[in-house]
Amino acid sequence: MLMFIPNPPEEGVGTLARIRTEDGPDGAIVFERRAERPMALWAEAGQNLRRIVPLLGPDAPPANEHEESTPCPGCYRPVYNSSSSSTLIGAGPLPLVGLCRLCVNGTTLRSLRQADTPLDAHQRAVLESVAAVLV
Repeated sequence: MLMFIPNPPEEGVGTLARIRTEDGPDGAIVFERRAERPMALWAEAGQNLRRIVPLLGPDAPPANEHEESTPCPGCYRPVYNSSSSSTLIGAGPLPLVGLCRLCVNGTTLRSLRQADTPLDAHQRAVLESVAAVLV
């Protein structure tokens, strides 16, 4: 089951967690996975879902055109032309264009380091260049 917890452990941060209960519905809650992000990002995601979900229903008319996107060079998430996430950073020897907000604010690199996730050389160069600008 998914659970959203606003503002723990600090104000302005929300947690989306995949949980399960041990020994039935009254058992202890076990967090299998969690993602903590600033509340503003959750709010933006919620607004996008409100726009997208009605288009997924069986009675929805077929889309007559697809919105163009490019992959974020730091995490490969799609960055849409209409998204407020598209950003330009002049980062030393590697000019970066079209980064998603999570890469721009350093969240992607922190999350990958916390999870000890291996990165390909290009992705590492992009995320470390962004981190250098943030310091």
